[in-house]
Amino acid sequence: MQFNASAAISITEIQPLKYPSAIKNSSKSTIVVVNWKGALGKATNTTLLDNDYHQGRYLITSDSTAPISIDFFQLGNEYKINLKSLRVRYKNQTLKSFPASGLANPGLDGEYIEIGAKVVAGKNATPGLKSPQYTLRIEEQ
Repeated sequence: MQFNASAAISITEIQPLKYPSAIKNSSKSTIVVVNWKGALGKATNTTLLDNDYHQGRYLITSDSTAPISIDFFQLGNEYKINLKSLRVRYKNQTLKSFPASGLANPGLDGEYIEIGAKVVAGKNATPGLKSPQYTLRIEEQ
């Protein structure tokens, strides 16, 4: 009898990255930064209409001990709206370039990861509700 074994990583979304409502600058790009700690970053250059924002938080687990890679990138789904300065906090390390590989496995008990990013609305972006989307990919190597 032959058995096929496979390892699996699971990602559980605790909360997605969320930005506050903001007033669009008319003469320059509008920037709002929500860092991996869930705080506003210094580059934020506009008036906020609410305090409803937080970092993204995910629980990752694995049933193996293989090293992992983390990839985090924007989907570019909103015209003239871009996510920049993407950051992932994993095991007391802040990752700034992706994909990041050779990372310690989170194990069965799992590890939380936090994400943050700068959202930049170009001066020609249209006002209104925007939902810039991203992909968070975690794989065993």
